[in-house]
Amino acid sequence: MSDELEALRKEVTELRTTVKLLNDVHEINDVFFKWHFECTGGFKGKQAGRAAALECLTEDAQIDVPPNPPGKGPKGRAEYTEFWDYFYGDEGPLPYVFQTSTADKVVVDGDSATQYSNMLGIFQARGGQPTIGLSQRINTFRRTPEGWRICKTTIEGGLSSTLTAELNPHGLNELPPQQERVPFHIRKYGADPA
Repeated sequence: MSDELEALRKEVTELRTTVKLLNDVHEINDVFFKWHFECTGGFKGKQAGRAAALECLTEDAQIDVPPNPPGKGPKGRAEYTEFWDYFYGDEGPLPYVFQTSTADKVVVDGDSATQYSNMLGIFQARGGQPTIGLSQRINTFRRTPEGWRICKTTIEGGLSSTLTAELNPHGLNELPPQQERVPFHIRKYGADPA
């Protein structure tokens, strides 16, 4: 009887470990879904790049994506909010954003995790042609008292191409005049890194 009880205890422990891992992966993927959901907009009155996306980040998070020099993206709430505020809203230079991720893979290591995903996006800068892009993203997550949060997000290469057709204007937000804004990387480093 004691061997059967010990086997049952071991099985219950393994099941608890598996359920905890599955819950962690589910929560991590939900956070990144929220990120994309809050970034997407520019239609039916919904603005692109809503600030709720920043709730997915830790206070010390880094957004290490172009146009910032590698390793020098905005870090910490003040800098990444400044970076964010340049791009988004109907008054900004990037009013139309449609993005999502696919093929998410999550590797959990205790209270940290790495998520790998492929991102598909259609973007239209103010006055520009719509583009479609595929990129690979790597997100580092940390477990916080509020749940899993992104502490670093990167774009690891990819490709983009101009779409040959205009976005259907039906339902897109009418844009007010663009506000004068200076990008984070130029304010911080004084020049475009390209």
